[in-house]
Amino acid sequence: MTLSAQDHADLQQLANRYWALADLLEDVPLADLFEADATFDLGSLKLEGLAAIEAFFTDRAAGMRETQRTTRHVATNFLAMPQGADEVRIRAIGLVYAANGALPLEAAAPSGIADFEDICRRQPDGSWRYHYRSGRTVFVGPNAASFAR
Repeated sequence: MTLSAQDHADLQQLANRYWALADLLEDVPLADLFEADATFDLGSLKLEGLAAIEAFFTDRAAGMRETQRTTRHVATNFLAMPQGADEVRIRAIGLVYAANGALPLEAAAPSGIADFEDICRRQPDGSWRYHYRSGRTVFVGPNAASFAR
């Protein structure tokens, strides 16, 4: 089974919007990223359902603003593998840089490197959403979030 160029681009854009949200660069509605019954596993976190995922990101953003925490996520090795006409498994590697304080921040080693595995499903309107998203920490460095350790 092959993936169309448009579907590949749409799935890559889904991932890009997720990382922009994670880095507080764009205010992306989580309902545009995750299905209502999605599961999100990230290190020690296991979130079930859109409401739990939204609460996590709301709390995370408030904490980041309060502590002047800045993150930048770099995702690479995007590999999309169709599992059927309307479901795709995606593997990627994510690097995160994090520090607290006023910009510009001193550059340092990544605070973490993780393997991501996702299951995305096509919605009735043709868009894609995460049904399952998992990030497993491979390397942990300074300034890593507690859930990533």
